[in-house]
Amino acid sequence: ADVTADSTTAHATNVNLPARARSQQFKILLKHGGIMLHNHPSGVLEPSEADMRIAGLLYDRGLGTAIINNEASELYVVVEPPIPKERVALNASELDAFLAPGGSLEARYTAYENRPGQRDMLAEIIERYNHGGVSIVEAGTGTGKSLAYLLPAVRWAQENAERTVISTNTINLQEQLAEKDLPLVESLLGDVRWALVKGRGNYISIRRARLAAESQSMLFDEDRSDELNSLLEWVNTTDDGSLSDLGFRPSDDVWEEVRSDSDICLRARCPHFQKCFYQTSRRQAASAEVLVVNHHLLFTDLAVRRATENYKQAAVLPAYRRIVLDEAHNVEDAATSHLGVEVTRRGIYRMMSRLDRRGKGVLNTIHEVVGGTKNGDEIRERMENRVRPALSKARASADGLLEMLEPFAPVGEGPIRLGEREGLEPGSSEAVAEYLNRLLTSFGKLERELSELRARLELVEEWLDALEGRLLDLRSTERKISAVGQALRLVLLPGDSSASFVRWLESRGRGTKGNLVLAAAPIELGGVLLDSLFSKAETTVLTSATLTTRGSFDFVRGRLGISEVELETAEVDVSVHERRVPSPFDFGEQALIAVPTDIPWKNGEGSGSEEATVKVLEAFAGITDGGLFALFTS
Repeated sequence: ADVTADSTTAHATNVNLPARARSQQFKILLKHGGIMLHNHPSGVLEPSEADMRIAGLLYDRGLGTAIINNEASELYVVVEPPIPKERVALNASELDAFLAPGGSLEARYTAYENRPGQRDMLAEIIERYNHGGVSIVEAGTGTGKSLAYLLPAVRWAQENAERTVISTNTINLQEQLAEKDLPLVESLLGDVRWALVKGRGNYISIRRARLAAESQSMLFDEDRSDELNSLLEWVNTTDDGSLSDLGFRPSDDVWEEVRSDSDICLRARCPHFQKCFYQTSRRQAASAEVLVVNHHLLFTDLAVRRATENYKQAAVLPAYRRIVLDEAHNVEDAATSHLGVEVTRRGIYRMMSRLDRRGKGVLNTIHEVVGGTKNGDEIRERMENRVRPALSKARASADGLLEMLEPFAPVGEGPIRLGEREGLEPGSSEAVAEYLNRLLTSFGKLERELSELRARLELVEEWLDALEGRLLDLRSTERKISAVGQALRLVLLPGDSSASFVRWLESRGRGTKGNLVLAAAPIELGGVLLDSLFSKAETTVLTSATLTTRGSFDFVRGRLGISEVELETAEVDVSVHERRVPSPFDFGEQALIAVPTDIPWKNGEGSGSEEATVKVLEAFAGITDGGLFALFTS
């Protein structure tokens, strides 16, 4: 129905569709500025809470909602259609002038250089903001990619109050944008609300840190009091609360106990909610118009959106319609890791060790709290006679399965693909299938025992405050056990899913016993990206110094699901634009690759390798007058 501006009259249009076509045509009928008419047969037109929720969702899609009676003689307008905001197009000449000779950038920097490639890239990205679509830009080293995409992103936010997500491959690159590039752009264009967003596990939880310090003797094998006290002192001085702001690297087991975790978060009930570093970062992100994230966080967000079919509201990140993917050659790997599954030996044992590790862990903490209280003996007896035996059996079953799988993936061999075509399907072995069944059965038993223990603890009010965090630990472990079981089934017993996933085993690390990894990822990743990313965003920019193969974008487009062939048959309308921007450097004249051959092989302490490396670097630094880039593998 179309509603007049004063919302006093409505003109309904009857649309007769075959039943099968109605669901397909519904999205087409509900166009921006239209209104959804909802019938109340009772004649009572006041909206219910459910009506209001639906009206809110439709409003976010540009639609109004009204309620009518059976006779269509009365109309109650719940929400009027939003008035479409007229967007302000970017002025290409204005933005180019900032980078051109004689512009603001040259006025600020004596070492300014005109970079035609940078300005060419800027023009391409401006087109995508103004007209939509996907741009794939290969920009050689030294182009100045960050300015080329930050200028349009910031100006668009200033003119249209619409958010852009800028995603890089690593947190280090995020921080470079935040500390150097965005302040520079603000000096050129003026202020904009932006936020650096990191994954939740990068932030310390104040509540968990204090709990860990109080219970450290029951949680850790070794004395961690000095480390925990240092963390608590840092909590009182840091504004950021993330690992990158911490002056030392905490041990893995300590950080596991103190990091922010969604499964163990009390949210608004937490006494530290207002000061919580993660929640503070979320509040800043919610009001920001430019978000700087990394690929892993972006694809975590997309995985949640895909699972919930939510592309309009906040998920892990606030809602967005424009995305810039820097270091885009890593996009496929990042997407694979978040849209597939991965289980590791260390992850399985870490999950169980949080419950009990040589008399330390969550179970021991619960044991101490309930001791000497009414009903405490019953809980202790239950843990000793049911929970701990279930945990021991799960550990033994995990040992057995992992030992059976180790020969399939020797250390140093890299990923070993599974499947009938590869002639390797461990799950078809009776022995492996038996051990897998034992593990899944024991995991199921452990999950049920933890759930029952948690339910009984929650019945005793006097324990709730003291055990609040540990109850959340139990619930978190239950979920992880279930997720690990599902992942193991998918990798080893895929059934009908085998045609949809590529599956592999891998032993990572060094030595005779690496960290065994069991993983699976969707084969048709491109279709997932087209459906969940490229067709949902109005503007997408992918840029990197290395995106073409033999001068063509065909390979990367095929891997990402946006090849010409795929777009011709796709049900969505996505336009893709290619641009190659050469590096301004003459590498043949300006660069020298040096590979020293006389440095001793690093073979433990005293080999002289590090000392020799320092001498070589000092020599080259002198020769090049400091124009040196030393690349290390770790």
